Amino acid sequence: MAVVCLQVLTFLKFDITLDYNLLLFTFLSTLVAYNFIKYFEIGLTIQHLKRKTLKLIYFLTIVSLIICLLLISKFSNLELIITFIVSSFTVLYILPVNSFNRSNKNLRNTPGLKIFIVAIVWSLLIVFLPIIDNYDKIDLIVLIYFIQIFIYVFVAILPFDIRDINLDIKNLNTVPQNIGIKSTKSLGLVLLFVFVLLDFLQILLLENVNLLSVLINIVICIFLSILLYNSRENQTKNFASFWVESIPIFWLLLNLIL
Repeated sequence: MAVVCLQVLTFLKFDITLDYNLLLFTFLSTLVAYNFIKYFEIGLTIQHLKRKTLKLIYFLTIVSLIICLLLISKFSNLELIITFIVSSFTVLYILPVNSFNRSNKNLRNTPGLKIFIVAIVWSLLIVFLPIIDNYDKIDLIVLIYFIQIFIYVFVAILPFDIRDINLDIKNLNTVPQNIGIKSTKSLGLVLLFVFVLLDFLQILLLENVNLLSVLINIVICIFLSILLYNSRENQTKNFASFWVESIPIFWLLLNLIL
């Protein structure tokens, strides 16, 4: 749902008519990717396959995948290229990059890569997939927006990494594992400051910048900053899973209401 909300923001920002097929594809493909990443290793054990809940998850995942394949048949060549890149990253995120490598390492377990892979995949889905066939060219405003979304996703992952600092394997080298929780929070705050600076850069360099949108972005950055600052190892169960993941919904509502 968060990815779909951010994708709708892209449609609104670039004044593009909503493509509901694309939004449905994004929602279902994100569901498939999430279930694939979370339940792939569990599904390899026979005893887990006997669980009714897990079987239902597999069924919904397969149905979603079939619908995605039907929707993707309507995509243009450029949309297919972006979808292929995103899908490749997703598959390699969980499956071994080199099956001949004894370490059996995938992108998810490659030290330091996890957060960048997730951020780039989300950014491609959110920014480039909606505009690739509906915008004249990849200009400065598109590049700035892509960087901003990348920053947002990167920072939004940090509360989860802080929460899981003692659960993630040590050689995963997440940001908190590498530089500590305090420095991770400082890094996130600096990146959000850069996010806001990029908005003001657009005001200086470009015409017809929506000042209300800039104000909303500042509010979102402040909200995410507060959540990041209050992140800790022993945070409440729904702190990251609910509050952080609900920010895109709040972000979209502000743009629709104001």
